[in-house]
Amino acid sequence: MAVIPATVGPAFPKVFHRFYYAAATIHAFVGITAEALGLYIVVVAGTNLLPQWLRFAHWKTWMRAEAVLWWIVLLSGVGTYYTWYVAPFA
Repeated sequence: MAVIPATVGPAFPKVFHRFYYAAATIHAFVGITAEALGLYIVVVAGTNLLPQWLRFAHWKTWMRAEAVLWWIVLLSGVGTYYTWYVAPFA
């Protein structure tokens, strides 16, 4: 069995700082949240799978929250693109 020396590691450019990864992490977290809320809204609206106590009645509030989340996802996606592909060369 071959042994890999401990001194060999990937050489990351200096552009890989904390915000570089934070932008993608924030985008992923908000995107997963928006997707989960959207699926929950579809299940509540289109099926009778959930018990009554898990269902909601204020549709406008939930749909507005979903729209706000998707706008945040869109804007954080633009920010992630900028951080990953534009800022390193600017």
